[in-house]
Amino acid sequence: MTASAPTWSSDAVLRRLRGRGERMIGSAGPDAAADRAMGRALIGFLDRIAGRGSGPAVDGIVGLPFLVHGTRSADPAPAEPAAVAHVLWWVAARHLDDLSDAGPRPSAVADTGSADQDLLAVIGIACHLAAEVLDEGCRDDPELALRLRQELSRGWHRAIAGQLVDLTASAVTATADEVMAGYLGKTGAPYAMAAAMGAALAGCDEASVDAWRDFGARLGVLRQLVNDQRDIVSGRYEDLRNGTATLMVVQYLNSLSEPERAVAEKLLVGCADSAAAREEFAARLTEPSRLRAFAAGAGPLIDGLHASIDEAGGVGDYVAGLHELVDRTVNLYPEFLLGARG
Repeated sequence: MTASAPTWSSDAVLRRLRGRGERMIGSAGPDAAADRAMGRALIGFLDRIAGRGSGPAVDGIVGLPFLVHGTRSADPAPAEPAAVAHVLWWVAARHLDDLSDAGPRPSAVADTGSADQDLLAVIGIACHLAAEVLDEGCRDDPELALRLRQELSRGWHRAIAGQLVDLTASAVTATADEVMAGYLGKTGAPYAMAAAMGAALAGCDEASVDAWRDFGARLGVLRQLVNDQRDIVSGRYEDLRNGTATLMVVQYLNSLSEPERAVAEKLLVGCADSAAAREEFAARLTEPSRLRAFAAGAGPLIDGLHASIDEAGGVGDYVAGLHELVDRTVNLYPEFLLGARG
């Protein structure tokens, strides 16, 4: 499933965002302080993702609304406001996530010298800059601009709900259903937003927009599963250190006998302060039999995404591109066997 050469690129979108950030840093208008802070935050995010090798993740963030739009119109270019708004959503969300994880602050944002200023900057990006981008993209269609703003608001509301689940859930007591509800919010919501915006910009009716929103939410859940895997592959083990209720951990604990679970829970508690405990828990979590079981459980989600793409249909190259996006996500870390089910 390989689409023909796309008429957009993540690099081009990120270059335009960098240019916007640089212009904001040089702002001298009445709101210059806010513009400069947001510009520094945006440039800091772009520098950070380049340094962390986040290209595949960014390709999915940028590409989703273009691909959805292309299936309906054969011309994905008008979806750029949705792609930009989706990137800006993650600029804010990743900073807020770092704060909740007590992680490192993005270096360019830290140049403001104040955590409070950093927070105000990313709130400005989330609430003002993203909406401004959407308005600019719909200058001649205020009704469409309103629909996109409503998607942005809905996405933030659902994502906040999901993140609150993530912050309050315990890996020891959470159920798989609770974890999935959190995933549908904290990562499903922005992808739902991006897909729905792409569909709305293509002129889809409400039923089709709803269907694409649902598709995006499920794609976001899949990408969260893979992000959980990335934390293990990278050796950062932030989720283990923070006791985060990831689906992998919760399903692993639920698969154990009562005596085995008691041992595993004690080891998980030790992950907060012990690198050795984190290494040991990660080794148990990634035993081949555990990975095969987890991959089998994710199978219906993956198959359902492909089925939804086929059901929606549309222009062949972009339908194939959506299939490819799902497959790239599934196979990002082949050692986790998501792409080798059955």
